[in-house]
Amino acid sequence: MSLVDWLADGDLRSDGFADEAAEFILQNPELIDELLYALDHRDPVVRGHAADALEKVGRTRPDLIKPACDSLIARTEQPVPAAVRMHLSMIFGHLAVYPELHQKLLDVLLELLEGPGVFSRSWAISSLCIIGRLEPDARGLILDRLSRTANDSSIAIRTRTRKAIALLTDDSRDFPPGWVKSEQLSWLETGGADAGA
Repeated sequence: MSLVDWLADGDLRSDGFADEAAEFILQNPELIDELLYALDHRDPVVRGHAADALEKVGRTRPDLIKPACDSLIARTEQPVPAAVRMHLSMIFGHLAVYPELHQKLLDVLLELLEGPGVFSRSWAISSLCIIGRLEPDARGLILDRLSRTANDSSIAIRTRTRKAIALLTDDSRDFPPGWVKSEQLSWLETGGADAGA
C-alpha cells in the first residue's frame, strides 16, 4: 500500500490513515517530499489527509516542514479543501519555533483569520497567540486584528477570541488545553512566556 493509498482512505470527515502516514514519515523522514506532493493531489480527500499527517509530523519534527514554509504559505492563496486550510493554520503555529519565520507566519495567519472556515480561523487565532507570546512586539497588531473578531457571527470564534485576548494581555495566564500541540513549544502551555528561557 502506497502513502497516497493510505491518504485516500475514508473521507474528509475522518482522519483516514493520516496517523499512520505521519508515523511512517517520522520513521522515514527522507520521504517527507511524498507527503508534501500529496497536498497537490487531484483527490481532495488525499489533500486533506496529507495536511492532517503533515500537521502531526510538524508537532515533533518541524525541521522537516520548515524548508516547505513558503510553498505552504502559497497554498493558502489557492482554493483548497477546508481541512487543508485548518491544518495549515495549525502547522504555522508549530513553525513558530523558528524566530526567523515569525514575520511570514504572522502575515499569513492574519490573512487566515479573515478567510473562510471557522476551524481554520480558530486555529489561526491559537497560532497567533503562540507568536504573540514569543514576540511581544507583535501583540499590539494581533490584538488589534482580534478585536475585529470579538463580535463574529460564530460563537466558536467569539469564544476563542475572548480567550486569546486574555492570554495576550496577561502573561500569567496559561494557554487553554490543546491550543499548543507542538512538542518544542509545549513549555508555553504551563509556564507563560519566560518558561522557555
